[in-house]
Amino acid sequence: MKLRQEIKIEILEIEDEETQFQITLTNGINLTTIDFYGYINEFESFANGLLDFPKNIHDEVKYELGEIGDKWAYYILMKVFCYETNGYSAIHVKVDNNSKEPYTNKSEFYIKTYPASLNKFGQLLKDWNPKIEKEIVWTAECIN
Repeated sequence: MKLRQEIKIEILEIEDEETQFQITLTNGINLTTIDFYGYINEFESFANGLLDFPKNIHDEVKYELGEIGDKWAYYILMKVFCYETNGYSAIHVKVDNNSKEPYTNKSEFYIKTYPASLNKFGQLLKDWNPKIEKEIVWTAECIN
């Protein structure tokens, strides 16, 4: 049985260029969802990095917003890297809502996939117009 690994990004509200997003990430075992604020082009740099990934076996592409601690309302990390010399890749997912007990929500896991699947994710993000399409879903091609 293959696990369904995916990332869904939804638009909750757009006001001028400021946008409220909701992102749901799963590797088929773990799932996390968090709302956050950004700009309409929030994922542009991440998308461009994914399109060219990997440039070499040590290449990393990262989307990071906020930081862990009480300075920020949340922390989101999607770090893409190769974990095998044959190019097998993963997304390191780390999400923290930086809330105190009992409202704490922390998740950390990996989505394993192929570089070509990550390239498709980059193209999906690059082609996305949040003003027209309110959500996108990328399903990772699973590695056994």
